[in-house]
Amino acid sequence: MSRALKSLRFPLAALAAVVLLAGFSIDRAEAARRHTRLLKSQPMADSTVKQSPLAIELWFSEKIELGPSKIELLDANKKAIPVSNLTRDDAKPDAPVVGRLVTELPDGAYAVRWTAASKDGHPVKGTFFFNVKSK
Repeated sequence: MSRALKSLRFPLAALAAVVLLAGFSIDRAEAARRHTRLLKSQPMADSTVKQSPLAIELWFSEKIELGPSKIELLDANKKAIPVSNLTRDDAKPDAPVVGRLVTELPDGAYAVRWTAASKDGHPVKGTFFFNVKSK
């Protein structure tokens, strides 16, 4: 092998590695973009509402599987507050996933932890917070 070819061997190998890594990163970013995302909620994240909501409503970027999905509501002491089984009005294409509250919430801070099972089988999770302040 000539000296010129030997001197190009390392830079070419490094360039090939960079191209492969860049392609892998783009593929991972594209895959992440395809996963289900929470678009909005009611109550809204980081909001203060003047009365107890009747339900937690979540809108996602795609239709999720209700069976394995869930909404958990926790008070400031991390005590779970009962939420009904999730429902959705499938007759409406942009209908939210709804978890009805079994009891009225007293004033305080709350965390909503949700898990959404997307059609591709990947669970997506998130948490947001809101406050109830009636006075």
